[in-house]
Amino acid sequence: MAATETMKSLYDAFAAGDGETLGALLGDTDWVEAAGGPYGGRYRGLGEVAESVFGPIGRNVQGFTAVPDEILPVGNDKALALGFYRGSTPAGPLETRFAHLASVEDGRITHFEQFTDTHEWRVAVGV
Repeated sequence: MAATETMKSLYDAFAAGDGETLGALLGDTDWVEAAGGPYGGRYRGLGEVAESVFGPIGRNVQGFTAVPDEILPVGNDKALALGFYRGSTPAGPLETRFAHLASVEDGRITHFEQFTDTHEWRVAVGV
């Protein structure tokens, strides 16, 4: 499976709440959320990502989505997704651009790094 297809599977599984597929894709992933953001840091595997990123976002942002507009190949084993985070927060609507760079090996995401406007995130979630 190409890296771009693996990334598409990640967004599809996230949107569907498909924990089994998320576990298969992110089981031991090295995940980096943008420094300075409310969820910034480095996490290992789906358990840590769910606890430190997905869970808090679910509590802080109603109707949260992360939808890529495009997913581009980067070399043979990486993909770059460009899109928007959307949802609503006590501070109002959230619509923040993202770039996600992922390394893929054997249909699994081995490294994932987020690039986004951390100031917009902090304002939106009141941190």
